[in-house]
Amino acid sequence: MLRRAAKILRNYMVSLIVLALVAVAILYWNSTRGFDDLAMASIPDYSDVDERSILADQDIKSRLEPSYLKYMRALEQEGAKDTSGFRLSVPSMEYAARSEEGTSVASSLDGWTGDVLILDGEDSWVEYKVNVPEDGFYQLAMSYYALEGKRSAIVRNVQIDGEFPFFQSKKMEFQRMWREAGPTTKDNQGNEFNPRREEVFGWQYREFRDAEGKVSEPFRYYLSKGEHTIRINAMREPAAIGELEVFSPVQIPSYEQLVAEYDEKGYKPTKGHFIKVQAEGSSLRSDPTLRRVEDREPATEPLNSKAITLNSFGGDAWRKGGQWAEWEFEVPESGLYNIGARFGAWFLNGIPIERMVMIDGKVPFKEMNHAKFPFKQGWQLHSLTDRDEEYLFYLEEGKHTLRMEVQVGSLGEVFENVLDTTSKISLLSREILQITGTNPDPNRDWKLEGSIPNLVPRIHLMARSLDDAMNKLYDFGVPKGSSEVSTLGEARDQLLAMAAKTDLIPSRLASLTDMQSSLGLWVNGLSTQSVIIDYFVIKSVDHPWPKAEAPIIKRFGTTVMDFMYSFTKDYSGIGNVYDDEEVIDVWVARGRDWVQIIKQMVDEDFTPESGIKVNVNVIPAGAMQLLLLAQTSGLAPDVALGVEGEVPIDFAVRGGLVDLSTFSDYEEIASRFRPGALIPYRYNGGNFALPETQNFSMLFYRTDIMEELGVTEDQIPQTWEEVMNLIPLLQQSGMDFFYPHAPNAPNNAVNEFAPFLFQRNGDLYKDDGRYSDLDSHEALEAIKMWTGLYTNYKIEKQADFYNRFRTGEMPIGVADYTTYVMLSTAAPELTGWWKMQPIPGLKQSDGKINRSTGGLGQTAVMFNSAKNKDAAWEFMTWWTGADAQERFGSELESLLGVEARWNTANVEALTRLPWQSEDIDAVLEQWEWFREREVVLGGYYTTRHIANIWNEIVLNGVIPREAIENGVREINKELRKKREEFGDDYTAGGRLDTGGGAK
Repeated sequence: MLRRAAKILRNYMVSLIVLALVAVAILYWNSTRGFDDLAMASIPDYSDVDERSILADQDIKSRLEPSYLKYMRALEQEGAKDTSGFRLSVPSMEYAARSEEGTSVASSLDGWTGDVLILDGEDSWVEYKVNVPEDGFYQLAMSYYALEGKRSAIVRNVQIDGEFPFFQSKKMEFQRMWREAGPTTKDNQGNEFNPRREEVFGWQYREFRDAEGKVSEPFRYYLSKGEHTIRINAMREPAAIGELEVFSPVQIPSYEQLVAEYDEKGYKPTKGHFIKVQAEGSSLRSDPTLRRVEDREPATEPLNSKAITLNSFGGDAWRKGGQWAEWEFEVPESGLYNIGARFGAWFLNGIPIERMVMIDGKVPFKEMNHAKFPFKQGWQLHSLTDRDEEYLFYLEEGKHTLRMEVQVGSLGEVFENVLDTTSKISLLSREILQITGTNPDPNRDWKLEGSIPNLVPRIHLMARSLDDAMNKLYDFGVPKGSSEVSTLGEARDQLLAMAAKTDLIPSRLASLTDMQSSLGLWVNGLSTQSVIIDYFVIKSVDHPWPKAEAPIIKRFGTTVMDFMYSFTKDYSGIGNVYDDEEVIDVWVARGRDWVQIIKQMVDEDFTPESGIKVNVNVIPAGAMQLLLLAQTSGLAPDVALGVEGEVPIDFAVRGGLVDLSTFSDYEEIASRFRPGALIPYRYNGGNFALPETQNFSMLFYRTDIMEELGVTEDQIPQTWEEVMNLIPLLQQSGMDFFYPHAPNAPNNAVNEFAPFLFQRNGDLYKDDGRYSDLDSHEALEAIKMWTGLYTNYKIEKQADFYNRFRTGEMPIGVADYTTYVMLSTAAPELTGWWKMQPIPGLKQSDGKINRSTGGLGQTAVMFNSAKNKDAAWEFMTWWTGADAQERFGSELESLLGVEARWNTANVEALTRLPWQSEDIDAVLEQWEWFREREVVLGGYYTTRHIANIWNEIVLNGVIPREAIENGVREINKELRKKREEFGDDYTAGGRLDTGGGAK
């Protein structure tokens, strides 16, 4: 019996293994091939089908300039070709016209002979007349000198005969030059820190290129024979022009052509030379964000097992098109060398990383326009080649420079394919909405195929476009089954499913919207390509390449050592750690990179000037419970930064914080901020926090679409009534207005509701915070207007505004400052086609428009347990001052890029950061109406029930007054419980009368 049972069990196990293997094979087949590949093969050619949408004239593509690739494709189909043998240099002072304001002249600038023209105003411009001998393509370049500004790259755009030939010509970046200001420093724990970066001023030369690196060669402009006007417009940062050059396209030889030239000239491979250049020692870079980084792999040079060593270069920061870094090296004899690198390219799953490689300022051969660094989960070391044969580089004896620039040109066509498809999906969605409305009846047969021309063929063609993009990725070297391809595959399969069952499309409109968002995010994600480099190798052919990684035993040993050190090492301390009794302890609830900047500023500025030593420790962002635990256990710091805006009152009512207004200069320090920004931190007549950051909302709008709709600049909505008049016009064209609503983040509900209440001079609470005031007439009217946007005007309850703003579906809406940063950095096709202004408001009896709104930020607080309160206050006053906030904002932007722009609450510091003048003027106008809400104990019930009120009215159809009464009843219960818990004498107290945020 036992033998029989064992046999049955063995057979059972074999069957399970076979089934598992079959399942794995099926999964592998699906992941590498895709279950709809056969369906794609069966789709007709559709070569004679008109896939033009009936709304094509409303597509942004019809109003914006074409992309560069489409511009080139159209001209080449007409027979346009490169010219040859022409080069014209136009000195900057030989202009035909220039703007009266924003331009100036400099003599002998940094060794330049004669005068040069400077464009130092944001709207300044200069025009040059050029005469070309024949029809064809020409390239443009200029020598330029970046003048002292706000540390950003110089941005210019170029018009030919008054027109932008393609949208990339509207935004071109000319980088500055940066270097390390000195050697790296170490704290008293042995950890190494990046030195400050300083700008290097000097003349540079650059062709007119794509700012995002999605085109691998300099732009070609088509010019007909004769005279043309080239206009250069300044968009950001001051710079001088040395010469403008117009020339026939430079023909870079292929490697095969270069090898033939080597043979003709008799160049021979060198022998016995091996040169290693540590990448962290970059001599120049285009961006101060490019810096040394740490890697813990044992073969990375050098390695310190006990402390942080910055032994590599690049990483996440080295990812945006146009960013470059340069290294210097020297070879002992002239001849042919291999050039390679030890690098890590594990940032995008399966996607090779590209860089343009230049030797001594020139691309040596065509393949180096887009040198590939293949994907691998681990370090690699090999020659700069993506094929079996290693490239040889001819180098003369002596010093040379090696420059690498971020380049994604090989994927440019893929990105364009995908973005074109998202545009077509957007147009199709709007066609469907015009038939079904925003809330289609799921039980009705809409018969879309009879109403929308060529519906199924158009969907099939969209699916084919995505399938073509996937195949191009495979050709590029992306392995089948890569997660980076799955987004395209899922979108393709969704489209095929919709084409198979068109009657289900109305119920899948949300899926179409989500598809657009995911495809837009996919393009943005793959456009940022990072790589980390340990060192470069310049060697003779006969010398072997080193090993890329340490032996597995050594790697295991390093892992064990790191684990053992983790029990004794304090990871929360940043920089120098002091044991003195006189030191003040500061905890910062932000990322480690942010905190390192603060500590560096403290050690370089604050401590030398004040004599006060500071220990800075990092705690996880948003982990406010750690502060509460520290206070109750008697381990609270002296000062905490990055404290969420609703937290200070929770601590203050428990006696945990110092009343900052007891310091004699408090009023002077408080004047640095907008008065309305201080409201949430007042309790019982005291002031318990200083604001660090201040969020704010603005009205963003597409100028091109508004003009198309007949809405002129002076007709952009200033009041909510004008917004409601505009919404029907938008919806008639299949567009919509955006107002933020985050259903999965009820804490945002108060911020979404506050403008409608504050603009009526209403309040959330009455009787010094004892009772909710949501049952007031002002609150009732505010809630009716707020929810009416969704119930009466049917605007979208939730949307990805950034992507739908780009597609044109939501050409106007309210959003916070992060949208400004995203549009400024990641939407080059919209350059010059969008603006922002203060949010709409309500007209007051005096004729002014009340635009009051808040934007709760982060704060700095001092704990009552602080031993030296005067020293802690001196630190807080230094930290919130304009100079410190400006430097922190600049250093942060230098480290992490424009995406991390610091939204300081200090008004003066905000004006010093690198905003464009028109934009900062709009922000400051909105700040004049800044009014924050009160924070009271039990206020979380207000947040919760405002979200519930919205849900009840908008989703369940409850009468506003009924929903409000239910909510107020529950809020008042909680407020009463908190009064009883902390004593009946509790009040919100000391509230600032801002007159509803009025000027």
